[in-house]
Parts: sequence; C-alpha cells; structure tokens
Amino acid sequence: MRDRWIGLWVDAGQQYPRRAVSFVPLLLWLLAGCSTTPPQGEATGERRVRFACSNGERVEMRFFPAQGVGVLVRNGKATELQQQPAGSGFLYSNGPDSVRGKGNDITIETGRMAPLVCKAA
Repeated sequence: MRDRWIGLWVDAGQQYPRRAVSFVPLLLWLLAGCSTTPPQGEATGERRVRFACSNGERVEMRFFPAQGVGVLVRNGKATELQQQPAGSGFLYSNGPDSVRGKGNDITIETGRMAPLVCKAA
C-alpha cells in the first residue's frame, strides 16, 4: 500500500524522502547566498594608501569605493571627500578641498593655496 504524505512516500510502514532530498542542496545553496558576513578583508572595502609629498609632508588617503567616499588624513586631521566624476583617474572633493589622482600620484588642492603633489610611499 502506498500513500502520499507531506512529500514523503509511505511504503509498508517505511518512510523515505522522494522529492525532499533534491530540495535540500538547493535550500542550503539559497541560505548560503543570504549570508551577511562578508569575506575576510572585504568588511569595509577600505583601501589605505600613504603618500610622500613634495614639501616633505606625509599624508594618507582612505578610499571607500562602495560608499563613494574618500578620507584625506593630513596633519592628524581627517577630511571626508565625496567621489566626483573624472575623465581619467579619480577625483574626490568637498568643495574647498579636493584630491585628484592617477596611478601612484595625487594632487591635493586646498582652497586657493598652491596644489601639493604627492607620490605613493
């Protein structure tokens, strides 16, 4: 005697999954895709680069590409800059302060002061 019961076949008192077994790997795969823990090293997507500038100063630029933000750390002061469209390389600005760069070089512009050229250290 065979009866269908909640996705399981019952045969002479024995229960064994029929279709349920094929759904288990699919269910595990779907649940793994819902994981909220990013892989190690990608927690914030932050990239830090230190630069040596032409005036002897050392600065650090922190890039957060997922958020479209860059943070310039200069003389112990952190300045948040928003990513802007750039024809080539990258540009971060908040109005009076901006950082332009391409490759290993950046140029820091602060208000009407002379631009400061820096190279990755």
